[in-house]
Amino acid sequence: MDKETKRLFGALALAAAGFFVPLYFGKIWLALGMALAVAFLFLGSLLKQSKKDFESKWTWRVVAALAVLIMLFNAISFVHDYGMKDYQKGLLLEIRKTIDSGITQADVREKFLYVLGQYHQNDRESIVATYRDLMSEHLGENGIYLSDQDLRIEKDSSNADDNINHFYEIDEDADEVKIIAVTDISLGSDQEYENYDGQIGRFEMEFTLNKEGVSYEVLN
Repeated sequence: MDKETKRLFGALALAAAGFFVPLYFGKIWLALGMALAVAFLFLGSLLKQSKKDFESKWTWRVVAALAVLIMLFNAISFVHDYGMKDYQKGLLLEIRKTIDSGITQADVREKFLYVLGQYHQNDRESIVATYRDLMSEHLGENGIYLSDQDLRIEKDSSNADDNINHFYEIDEDADEVKIIAVTDISLGSDQEYENYDGQIGRFEMEFTLNKEGVSYEVLN
């Protein structure tokens, strides 16, 4: 095996180690940076060793300039992508917050409106009694509200978790039902806010049902 081949396989082994070891520990940007650094070193070494093989210095200079441009382009792309990672993460979290809000409103708010309609149409005794009669399967133990997704998971464990925690509070005296939803992923506006379930800084919503109607509030 000649020196060039050994150098190539050595660079491949070093790049693989530099990439996969940090990646194993979840350091993807460090992994990409290490792989890029090894590629730069290998390309620079290759240019230096091949200088004597070119018939003209100008030919070598053109090839070297192209190689430098390639390395420069990749370095700038890496720095740009690294600088954009926080923005992209924030954008994805905002999209996730919108999705979480929509899912919860479709689940909780629509049920509240249905219960309110049944209460008025049938002249029921109270909002709380009406809700318990119509939505008893959603009222779990210890104040845990079971969403439609939670019920699907109970029936079929292959259904994925929606990463939204729901809780309920019933006030008999005020004839009022509240549902509090706290997300596991989406962030709220206040990173120091203590959520209903003990988390910190997560997106939290509260839905209230009483005789006056249905209200919705973003708590964080």
